[in-house]
Amino acid sequence: MKKVSILWFKKNLRISDNSALYRASKEQKIAAIYINDPDIINNDDFSSYHLDFIKESLLELEIIFKKNKSSFNVYYDKALNVLKKINETYSISKIITHYETGNWVTYCRDKIITNYCKENGIELLEYQSNGIVRNLSDRDGWSHLWNKEMIKNQISTPGVSGFLDLNAQSVHESFQKIKIKKKKYNKMFFGGESHATNTLHSFLNDRGNYYSKEMSSPVTADKSCSRLSSYLAYGNISIKQVLQETKKRQAFLRENKIRTGWLKSLSSFSSRLRWHCHFIQKLEMQPNLEFTNMVRAYDGLRESYDPNAFTRWKEGSTGFPMIDACMRFLKSNGWINFRMRAMLVSFASYNLWIDWRVTSKYLSKYFIDYEPGIHYNQFQMQSGVTGMNAIRIYNPVKQQQDHDSGAKFVRKWVPELLNVPIEYIQYPHLLSEKMQKKVGCIIGKHYPTPIVDLKISTLKAKKYIYDIRATQKAKIESKKAYIKHGSRRKSRNINLFK
Repeated sequence: MKKVSILWFKKNLRISDNSALYRASKEQKIAAIYINDPDIINNDDFSSYHLDFIKESLLELEIIFKKNKSSFNVYYDKALNVLKKINETYSISKIITHYETGNWVTYCRDKIITNYCKENGIELLEYQSNGIVRNLSDRDGWSHLWNKEMIKNQISTPGVSGFLDLNAQSVHESFQKIKIKKKKYNKMFFGGESHATNTLHSFLNDRGNYYSKEMSSPVTADKSCSRLSSYLAYGNISIKQVLQETKKRQAFLRENKIRTGWLKSLSSFSSRLRWHCHFIQKLEMQPNLEFTNMVRAYDGLRESYDPNAFTRWKEGSTGFPMIDACMRFLKSNGWINFRMRAMLVSFASYNLWIDWRVTSKYLSKYFIDYEPGIHYNQFQMQSGVTGMNAIRIYNPVKQQQDHDSGAKFVRKWVPELLNVPIEYIQYPHLLSEKMQKKVGCIIGKHYPTPIVDLKISTLKAKKYIYDIRATQKAKIESKKAYIKHGSRRKSRNINLFK
């Protein structure tokens, strides 16, 4: 039986700056595969939003391989079963792939595959993804390692001729086997490396001029934000590519003395690329952060919640216009800007007192750019259980005043309020009965009354959180969490018992 090497595409669905692909191209007998694993697809954080984006990304790869008279093999089965079948038929000598810092399902999958390779004498070559570093015990030195990675030359794009046909399915054939409930939504994003490159180009040369000013408002964010998060999540483009292209653009702006807001916006944007990896690194170092409070002193904080409140939050019918508009926008488009995400989570965690482990799974299905390392760490931050971050409780009324003062966004996504006077748009429940009839918006019938008293629920939440934060147990655990996960440029000595 002739030996064959396997290039396993996970979440690095691109040809350029792909170290695993470059290494695989040096093999004499090599086959490229992608695995639609039912354990991932049927997990409680996955939806057809993600599946559509993955399929589009794979179709583009398949076309590239076909143009080069190569094969791109797609499977629908558990990863271990796929690799066993290939090994039985062709005898695998090595598997070449990238590290994946994903959810608990992929973490367990990769442990199983590592053990299988050891037991069967298969060489497993795993390459670093972006700025994520394996086997760190704390954050000392991580920033240096990240910068070192980002200034490296991009990996040369190899030819992809000669990749073997393993008699697997095409992309379409594999996806026909997948049974998953389809969700209807507006297509803002199309998967694939070419779309990623075009999106980056349009941001750096057109849309990004007012990024720093307009990224916080849902009225302007869909245009002024980079909209690269989905492409980064599935590896249609690398952080290094984005950062280096951004630096080229910054250099051009400086050389030509262009001072129209671009430099400030791109400086703000490039700093967020580091934060992107910073959060994923936390999950890499502590995979159970998907379902475990970073500081265990907060365990049991939200053991029960009102299911009706959860339902109204999910449906965008809380009686708080900005909350409802944002939830409806998100579910219709598969994306919303960061500040509005933070507001949705903050409201659920503090004002409705729902555990982040419940709300995070629900929203993961609607974020096309769902990146577990960012997702769960942000949910913990916005729920006050990390111990080392400031408590931020977003007031949805203030957010509406600050970021949709003209009610353009709210009126579009909560049409029940279309005729409500601007002076009442943040407080429609204060309309008199006569005015409600006049504008055709009866509170309690056409639009709900507020689900909670905003002021009282906020005060209660602060008391619960700060009472725990003041305990010695929380202080000790928070300092330990900082040593392991805190952002810092250099090592710091911390007395845990100070």
